[in-house]
Amino acid sequence: MARRTYPHQGHILRHLELSHRRLPDGSLTATMPAYADLCDPDGFLRLGAVATLVDSVAGQHGVLQVRPDWVATLHLGTVIDRAAEGNLVTALCSPLRVGRNNLVTETVVSDDRGEFGRSLCTYARLPARADNPAGPGEEEYQVDFREDEPLDPRPPLDEYLQVRPRPSDAVVDLDHHSRIYNSFGSIQGGAVVVLMEIGGTHLAGLLSGRRARCIGADVHYLSQAKGGPFEVRAERIATAGDVVVSRVRIIDVGSDDRLLSVATVTTQLTSDDYRTNG
Repeated sequence: MARRTYPHQGHILRHLELSHRRLPDGSLTATMPAYADLCDPDGFLRLGAVATLVDSVAGQHGVLQVRPDWVATLHLGTVIDRAAEGNLVTALCSPLRVGRNNLVTETVVSDDRGEFGRSLCTYARLPARADNPAGPGEEEYQVDFREDEPLDPRPPLDEYLQVRPRPSDAVVDLDHHSRIYNSFGSIQGGAVVVLMEIGGTHLAGLLSGRRARCIGADVHYLSQAKGGPFEVRAERIATAGDVVVSRVRIIDVGSDDRLLSVATVTTQLTSDDYRTNG
């Protein structure tokens, strides 16, 4: 049986133009351009984009550790503490544990000035299957994910994901589409974090009337998506000054409201008015 190539053309990982490099000590680094469409209106690189970089490099690191087995994301926690500086950010992934059933990695995300984000990831180890996607060989130290025909102009990240925030409700609607597929046809792990970010900032905006920036997301992956459509539902947990903490869930409405992922999302309010085009 022929092995699938992942990610395919027209996929979020290629849209972000990620590049992986494996170092002689076994650690893995990845880079991502800090394009304006991946930043908020203040030029702050969005946590969802950072988490997608992290999930990609940590997942690839896991695949290299367990081959010919495969991995699936169970948990991804990411925090950022400032705006990224420069045109390129780098994620350095190192293993904390490689076990029979799961892998745990830590990833440091840095820019021209140094570290500005950190992430812990847990992956389930899945038995090898003949139809697992093809990955890089042991001898390959550089892998570039690029589109053969990149979008020009590049749309904002929310527009790229085709999300639809409801104007007066803390719900974001989304159809399933190939830009966000993971290797199993569910939702790619980093794209899940972007959706959690959107849900949390949308809720904070509705509550305060101000724009919000996501500075932390702790995501647990519970089920594989089927066909969609999906709803991203958010509810407030706590508010302290300019910080809003929310519980955000992704629901597969087309599969009897199946709960796919749940997250604790931390957002910080900015001074600008919040507006939605939903």
